[in-house]
Amino acid sequence: MDYLDTRDLYKRQCELAEEVDALKDDVAAAQEALDECEDEDDQEDLADDLNAATAALEDWEEEYRDELTELNDLEREVGDNWMHSETLIPEDDFEEYAEDLAADLYGNEIRDAHWPFDCIDWTRAAEELQQDYSSCEYQGTTYLFRS
Repeated sequence: MDYLDTRDLYKRQCELAEEVDALKDDVAAAQEALDECEDEDDQEDLADDLNAATAALEDWEEEYRDELTELNDLEREVGDNWMHSETLIPEDDFEEYAEDLAADLYGNEIRDAHWPFDCIDWTRAAEELQQDYSSCEYQGTTYLFRS
């Protein structure tokens, strides 16, 4: 199963935020240097530096802005446990997750499928368990997390 751990997503979110902040700082510094420069020969070089910094920021935004926005939106949906580890379970894998959770709780009885555990309707069990979970969308997939 392709579970997501919000700690990993938080780490990626922080990396992206740091990258864009650094690029914005570069643009601001280049603009400030150009604004303060009085030598016309140096102004041309500083204008080139500003254009390069601006282009780097625009390239970053074209490639990563949507990813950062999606992570920020997901953080708001997940809430307080975002940076402290919330497991996001793909909705399509939730029945298997319910069965694995039961195996973790009840051990060999589930794994060895002895009566009454071999008679469990796992679809229904997953539906019952799902009542304690909320859903969110991330990269086109619906995930469930403990609410």
